[in-house]
Formats: sequence, C-alpha cells, structure tokens
Amino acid sequence: MKLFYYRGVKPNFGDDLNAWMWPRLMPGIWDDDEDVIFLGIGSILFDFFPKAARKIVFGAGYGGYTPVPQIDENWKFYFVRGELTAKSLNIDPALGVGDSAILLRSCIGPRPSKRHKVAFMPHWESTLAGNWRLACELAGIHYIDPTATVEQTLDDILSSELVITEAMHGAIVSDALRVPWVAVTPLQTQHHMKWQDWASALDLTFSSHALGASTMLESALQWSEGKPSMTRTLRRRGNFLRHVLPSVFAERVAGQLTQLAGMPATLSRDSAIESSHQRMLENMDLLLADLKR
Repeated sequence: MKLFYYRGVKPNFGDDLNAWMWPRLMPGIWDDDEDVIFLGIGSILFDFFPKAARKIVFGAGYGGYTPVPQIDENWKFYFVRGELTAKSLNIDPALGVGDSAILLRSCIGPRPSKRHKVAFMPHWESTLAGNWRLACELAGIHYIDPTATVEQTLDDILSSELVITEAMHGAIVSDALRVPWVAVTPLQTQHHMKWQDWASALDLTFSSHALGASTMLESALQWSEGKPSMTRTLRRRGNFLRHVLPSVFAERVAGQLTQLAGMPATLSRDSAIESSHQRMLENMDLLLADLKR
C-alpha cells in the first residue's frame, strides 16, 4: 500500500505528519505499490488518481482544489475529516469522524515542560511571502516554523501554553494534544472551508481572527486575490517586496499578535476528542484486519 500525501515546494508540518505518524502506528504495511493508495492526513481527495487503483480513505478531506472525485467500488472509506467532506462526496455523514492527525494522541510519549507562554505558527505558504519570525521576536512570542521537522514542531507545540495558529494542523494537533489555541484566518481564502470541516466532526465552534500582512509582498498578494495571473507574477517575481519597509509591517502585526494572545483560547470538549480518537483506533483495527484478508 502506497502512502500518498501532498508535497509542496517546502516541507509542511501538516502533510509531513503522514510520513512520521503512519509508520509508527501501522508498521510493515507500506510500499510503492500504486495499485493501493492510502489517503490519510490532508485535503487530498483529488480527482486524478488512477481509476483502477484502490483508494483507502482514512481521515482525508476534500478541499475543493480539484473537481469532486467520481466515487466507485475502488474507493473504500473508513472515515473522512468532517461533515463537509462527507457532504461534498455524497457519502454517509457518520463517516465524518475527524482529521486523522488526532491519532497523534497514540504516538506522543513523555511531554516536554512548558517553555513558551505564547507561540505563533503561520501557514507554510506565509513563510514564503511573510516575515513572521521577526514579528514574533518583536512581540516576544515564540515562533513555530511550519516548515521545520515534525519532531521540532511537535516539541514547539507541546512546550507552549497557548498556540496562535494560521496553520490548520497547528490547531488540529494543539487541540488533539490539549494545548489551547487561537485561530488566525488564513490569508488565502481557499483554505477557510477546511477548518470548518474538521471542526464539524468535533461539534466545535470557534472564532477566527484576522491578521494583517507582515510584508509588502503579503499585502500585495492579499490585494491580488481573485486575479490569478497577478498572483502568479507576484509569487514568481515579487520577492523584493519582502524587503520594503520590513520593520514597519512586522511591528504592526507584532501588536496584533500581542492582542491575540489575550483572546479567549479554544479547545474541543474532552469527550469529543476522546470519542473521535477511539473511533479512529477502531477503524485502524478494521483496516489492518481487512489487509490480512
């Protein structure tokens, strides 16, 4: 069975969790056989997988990045990320159990001490255009790099008392490991629906807060949203804008981060996260039994 997950131009904590977590939970079942594709963490229910391949869906979500896949007998759903994914695919809403990164609850051993009162984790795409490390330094807030190793990012989350996060898996993992979090609305609106999909599985409501741009490039990208050609040009040629008035932009968002640190934090109910985790473990047993048949 081949483990499929999204690989961007830089490492990305949420997607890279796949290669870190699944071999620990289910060792010995992975290979490069593309006749059976495993779809775990991520918005990876795409429409371009080979029709004849068996698709094993184990917590993945639909993000709207491609048309909805055509579901046939070669798709096997153990569970999906949430109710919005189930609705998009026209499958049983009861399959919306949660994002499978919740299974990290079964992987984490002794936890580090709390070293950071507040931390901020941007979306990995914001590391390409922003200057969030400087903003965090100015705010006296610990910076969590979403492109660092999985081990480093997990340590950063677990050693923080509060995580402010634009990265969805910053929230998902913080919530699963019982670290309070505050949501930042992603600068790119295409990512908004995914948060609500995951939250629906936990019967979770939360407030999401806007942050300004940390560089002139981020500001220009916000302005260009809805103008694909302009956005592509900025991403390809606009890096010099990151260095225009860097301290002005960073100081402004540093103040906003400080304000967010005082906002009420979010956690799903203990009973909800425990129920989701238990259902995932039961599905994992079922999957392993199915693979032996």
